[in-house]
Amino acid sequence: MKHVLFVYNPVAGVGRVRKNLYEIIEFYDDNDCVVTLCPIRKLGDYFDILGLYEKRYDVIVCSGGDGTLNLMLSFFMQKGIKEAVAYVPSGSTNDYAYSLGISDDFKEALKSTLHGQIKNIDIGRFKDKYFLYVAAFGIFTKVAYSTPQKTKNLLGHTAYILEGIKQISDLKSYHLTIKAENKAVNGRFILGLVTNTLSVGGFKNIMPNDVALDDGKFEAIFITEPSNLLELHGIVSSLLGEKLDDNPQIVYCKTEKIEIVAEEDIDWTLDGEYGGRYKEIEIVNLKQELSIIV
Repeated sequence: MKHVLFVYNPVAGVGRVRKNLYEIIEFYDDNDCVVTLCPIRKLGDYFDILGLYEKRYDVIVCSGGDGTLNLMLSFFMQKGIKEAVAYVPSGSTNDYAYSLGISDDFKEALKSTLHGQIKNIDIGRFKDKYFLYVAAFGIFTKVAYSTPQKTKNLLGHTAYILEGIKQISDLKSYHLTIKAENKAVNGRFILGLVTNTLSVGGFKNIMPNDVALDDGKFEAIFITEPSNLLELHGIVSSLLGEKLDDNPQIVYCKTEKIEIVAEEDIDWTLDGEYGGRYKEIEIVNLKQELSIIV
């Protein structure tokens, strides 16, 4: 008989896990498992997880949105916990679950927690923080953490789109010096994405086709400030058409490490959560430091 630790965010998505607690218990019971349910509401609760973890659970499961998974795995990295984690996505967008190939079907995702395979994947280090799939700044990047939870629960992914539309009128650029492998640029940028993902903000056709989650490389995209709506349209068309190298206003590279220096403090987003405000930052790829059950 296996012992399962099921850590979940009770308000993620539309409270999906909370509504399916009986189904979760029944599933593990049918598979000869004893499950301990552990709701998480704030970061401080993760210290309680450490106490539960010391009981030597056979399977550790995280269920919530990408931000919930980020908090849990960041906690594991900081504490030196090396156990593999299974992920049952239950948020509004679930970019990282898509990249991992985890099913949107709740029952199928539950099955993978017991019958999936362990995959070693990269994680990004951002000062003393970590991110799984994206560190970002600029237009649209505040949407995930600035959209009220009630609105997310009511409208789902549409809530992000509506919140993003509001930011178009507040187009702000930042003067940056960017240093990466075989690339160094200066200029004014409205958006920066340092990623390890196939999907960002629910859009699945922006990233290049050669993305790998375990190659030790980030895919970094920086968008320069457009001077008119025509240039902005051209940038969007290049992104949606995956023609990143064809547009001179898009800086794209693959890199293990990237250094960014700005003339002013910039708000960063890490996996959809607020990541802090910095003028200088170094982002490093920690190759295959995470173990995920997929």
